[in-house]
Amino acid sequence: MLKEDAYCICKLYMNRPVRLQTKSGHIYDGHIVHVDAEHVYLQPQGGTGATTRGFFPYPGAGFGPGPGFYGGGAGAVQTLALFDLLAITLLLL
Repeated sequence: MLKEDAYCICKLYMNRPVRLQTKSGHIYDGHIVHVDAEHVYLQPQGGTGATTRGFFPYPGAGFGPGPGFYGGGAGAVQTLALFDLLAITLLLL
């Protein structure tokens, strides 16, 4: 999926339940709370799911490569790179 296409779909699905699949096969469920030109910010399903605290803006910071997290607990927001998205699915709950 092109980054520009992922951006448009994420804007369309803002504040709605989605499933995001990355090119590496990881799957994330949650609500899109923000999207910018490079990243999509996802509140994990149920409001939790982040096991680390803090935000690591680049691979290798913190506990190894992977998505970054803001906060922890009920307000956790997961950060994913738009260029790494393979599929975006709207969930009907």
